[in-house]
Amino acid sequence: MGGFVTILGTALPFHILSYGTLLGTELYQSFVNTKVCFQELPMREFLILQRRVFPVYFKLQVGLAMLTAATHPSRSILSLARDPWGAVPLAVVIGMGTLNWLVYGPRTTQCAFVRRALDREEGQAGAGVNDKKVSQAKRNFTFNHAMCIHLNAIALVATVCYGMSLASRLEVKV
Repeated sequence: MGGFVTILGTALPFHILSYGTLLGTELYQSFVNTKVCFQELPMREFLILQRRVFPVYFKLQVGLAMLTAATHPSRSILSLARDPWGAVPLAVVIGMGTLNWLVYGPRTTQCAFVRRALDREEGQAGAGVNDKKVSQAKRNFTFNHAMCIHLNAIALVATVCYGMSLASRLEVKV
């Protein structure tokens, strides 16, 4: 019981909880939530939902990575300077999440709505009316969406790498 009470006075439990929440959130959003919503919702409702969910997800990803860095064992964020195997992956997660939050997430959402509107407009007016606009809108969406996916995948790999770094520092007590 004494060890349990002692550990509560350190950042370690909060570090492990923030890291676990970061990894779990990334896995759930990337492989469960997005896939289920895409399959089950009509496109318009899916786009509206994603416009609300993804900014929250990217903010949470950045915030949890920062909290994980701030609670880094043993002396909080200051100890990260001596731990490049921990610092680099967390910096990558923060960087990729920030790019998605501020740049590629909003662009992807905007491009999706533009593309959807042009598709509807073209369907009403007849084929070939806005081929150039539709083609450009699809290219813009594809590029920005691919950037979001790749940046998120890089962040996910970096999060797992950080977990390996964290595990390598744990002392096994039998």
